[in-house]
Amino acid sequence: MIKNTLKIIIISFCISVFLLGCATKIRSVMPGETRKHSSEQLICGKITIAAIGDVMVHGPQLQAAWNKKNKRYDFEEVFSQVKDFLWAADLAIANLETTLPGRQKLYSSYPQFGSPDAIAVALKKAGVDIVNTANNHACDKGKLGLARTIKVLEKQGMIPLGTYSDKADYEKRRITVVELNNIRLAFLSYTYGVNDMPIPQKAVVNLIDRQKISEDISLAREKNPDFIIVLIHFGTEYERYPDDFQKQTVNFLFQEGADIILGSHPHVLQPFELKFVTDKYGDKKQRLVIYSLGNFVSNQRNRYCDGGIIFNFTLSKECSLLKGSNLFIEDVNYIPTWVYVANNKKIKKYHILPVQKYLKNDQKLQLPDEAYEKMLVFYRDTLDHLSLGEEDVTGKNYFSFSEEQQRNSSK
Repeated sequence: MIKNTLKIIIISFCISVFLLGCATKIRSVMPGETRKHSSEQLICGKITIAAIGDVMVHGPQLQAAWNKKNKRYDFEEVFSQVKDFLWAADLAIANLETTLPGRQKLYSSYPQFGSPDAIAVALKKAGVDIVNTANNHACDKGKLGLARTIKVLEKQGMIPLGTYSDKADYEKRRITVVELNNIRLAFLSYTYGVNDMPIPQKAVVNLIDRQKISEDISLAREKNPDFIIVLIHFGTEYERYPDDFQKQTVNFLFQEGADIILGSHPHVLQPFELKFVTDKYGDKKQRLVIYSLGNFVSNQRNRYCDGGIIFNFTLSKECSLLKGSNLFIEDVNYIPTWVYVANNKKIKKYHILPVQKYLKNDQKLQLPDEAYEKMLVFYRDTLDHLSLGEEDVTGKNYFSFSEEQQRNSSK
């Protein structure tokens, strides 16, 4: 489901603040840069993109989604309060941290995730267009889970990235190109690993391999994209700042010619940067990275893990009859979101809330005092943390806890 005007070619951001007034704006163009337009310079292409982090389905979420009356799973309510923001973007991108094996007996949580197709249906109805499937849980349910996840996402009208059911599928989708509003985008996706699970015979999972990535970006450049966007699953879980491997990998990707890098895996938000970088081809351009988009929805309730953001940016192309085209990454902003788990008659309900709409706790959905305070803590943490968007990443770690603690709280 790409928005109606989208033309998709598979070859191998935010909603306006006037809607709810809840976008936390960071910057427009590069500091000190002034956009000037003359009669010879026209905006000839523009696209808005919204990116969200990990979509997970832990055991309690699976139980909460079961509708006893209708005897089916339903996750649509989870996304009901944020879907307008995703639909407002021309493209919405998510990281699906589970598989879709299609059999109820295979539905499970950590350490091997398998979920009903209803989560894909909910993502489609929430406005998601592109889904990253190259992550450490891609092989959790073997060949069936990997191949069927791709099939279900495509059937729902979404584009999967980074995993392939066989060599033919890989050759067909190795480079994914999307054209919209006179902007041409090339998408690539990679993961650091698959939890030491065997990659199913004939299937392909894009792993972080520098030689392969260099080849892929070179192939992507041959498709003449305006921007190359890389989704990458990497980093240290629960660390709020990127580790050395992340920094080195991002520098490598920028040098190879990537323009935008969207990171996932740590389950907490990590900073973003918008800066000029000169790649190995000599092109000096704006480049954007967010090291980790954090959790969008999960049952991880510890501090820093219980919410995320809708990360928005606009890509525009300025055309000149005399000088060709100039490309810009602008209007970079984010909407903090927090996962509220309501307990009603011993039945849990999960809601992704746009935080600023709930700051006064005066909505129809009233938060109990404890939940309200936790949401405010998340909000303050997020604003403090992501205000570093245009500064150097220091590597300082304010808060961490063991993986075992986090997993035990999530099951």
